[in-house]
Amino acid sequence: MKPFRKVLAIRLSALGDICMTLPVLDSVSRAYPDVQFTLLTSKAGAIVAGTVLHQGNLTVKAIDKRNYNGLSGLNRLYQELKALDVDGVADLHDVLRTKWVDLRFSLSGKPVKKIRKGRSEKKALTKGAIRRQLQTSIDRYRQVFSELGMDCAVDYDGTAHAAQLKDKPCAVSPDRMTLGVAPFAQHRGKVYPEKLMRQALSLLVEELPQVKIYLFGGPDEKTVLDIWVADHPDHIVNLAGSQTIEDDLRCMANLKLMLSMDSANMHLSSLVGLRCVSIWGATHRYAGFLGYRQSEEDCIELPLPCRPCSIYGNKPCKYSDYRCLTQIKPETVASRIKEILTQ
Repeated sequence: MKPFRKVLAIRLSALGDICMTLPVLDSVSRAYPDVQFTLLTSKAGAIVAGTVLHQGNLTVKAIDKRNYNGLSGLNRLYQELKALDVDGVADLHDVLRTKWVDLRFSLSGKPVKKIRKGRSEKKALTKGAIRRQLQTSIDRYRQVFSELGMDCAVDYDGTAHAAQLKDKPCAVSPDRMTLGVAPFAQHRGKVYPEKLMRQALSLLVEELPQVKIYLFGGPDEKTVLDIWVADHPDHIVNLAGSQTIEDDLRCMANLKLMLSMDSANMHLSSLVGLRCVSIWGATHRYAGFLGYRQSEEDCIELPLPCRPCSIYGNKPCKYSDYRCLTQIKPETVASRIKEILTQ
């Protein structure tokens, strides 16, 4: 395969998955400085990439998928991408929309390589047929570039990127006892119950009076989290709904620790080298979605025979009680956070 001049990488959603592509794109673009890389992604993904990645040979094209519906929309998207004059495509998404774009590029003679999602293995994992670590998403993304002839180690350094962000003002004052908490996720099977989380934070404040807790979330979660602040107004600050994604990343760069679900905030933390304790319910790290360079030791989960029952946490609990989450004791969460913060 002849050397590439320009390569198009595609990953449109979700934000957590986009975040996991960035350490790979950072590494491959540094390993191949003579190749011009373009990432096609969502507007939110473009903001994150623009905040943490600064290679001169890596640019980002942001689109709103809703503007490219139907066959006519997809053909229009292809024409826009064709104008980039790329000579290779790395499809890091492999959904119906990208399959059509892939086909058009393939018919024009451009090499196209796609992510291997391992759907059969993941299905076997949720059915209990296997119970082992599957290939990680990071490695699946790296493999796509390897098949294009651009093999490299993934050596993204989140701490170095965090150092650049720390020079800019943010809502978090650097301190040894700062904790970020991102208590929500897209699906119920990933969310630690609100009552239990508030109990965990109360225990933490009681046992560690010097702790300062910053709540992260979207605009729709602001009202709920404002109520949490009332529990301990001297210790809890609500950042939800008042910040951009760039602001969130700057704040994370100044935190000591993050507490998150299996959600995008775990992956945002990873991009700035922030250690993250993550709570896992219906999903499981075995599926390969643990944050980049996050530790299995920082995963709080229960060894229930029914989990994982879902790869994405979107399936209803067959027992209706979400015991994988409701049986995690607040004391367990608070104890793990305290142990790390006082190391």
